[in-house]
Amino acid sequence: MPTETYGQWMGTPMDSRDIDRLLTDTGWGVLSLAEDDEPYSIPVSFGYDGEDVFLALIRDSPENTKFEFVDDGQRARLLVTDIGGRFDWQSIAVTGTSRALSRDSGEWDNAVETLDDNAWFSTDFERAEGIEEITVWRLETDEIRGLEVKEDEN
Repeated sequence: MPTETYGQWMGTPMDSRDIDRLLTDTGWGVLSLAEDDEPYSIPVSFGYDGEDVFLALIRDSPENTKFEFVDDGQRARLLVTDIGGRFDWQSIAVTGTSRALSRDSGEWDNAVETLDDNAWFSTDFERAEGIEEITVWRLETDEIRGLEVKEDEN
């Protein structure tokens, strides 16, 4: 059967303006990683600058599993959703390569500013007690795909 028949269930492609708006406005998603055959997904706060996604990973204890999975040059996928109901949702998958940013690089300030603008992140984390380490990662975007179902289309 044609895709249009199931569009109300499976979604239709989002246009780039709607994708940019959702990525800018949402500020959180689920980051999926894998090491060998072991999958790992974590909720993350992210910032989006119109091209790349920036992630701030906070280590508050030595046992943080996420730091065992994220690695420089690793492929990753960020899933961002906005679900208002069964026939009112948007879903975006951002696929790319993770790159660790050095605090000394020119990218660090842009990344922190982007995170502060539209992520669930605060620069106060850098000074908070109990936080051992903050690492900032750029997800160099290879592909962004979005699907949506709008309530008024049904």
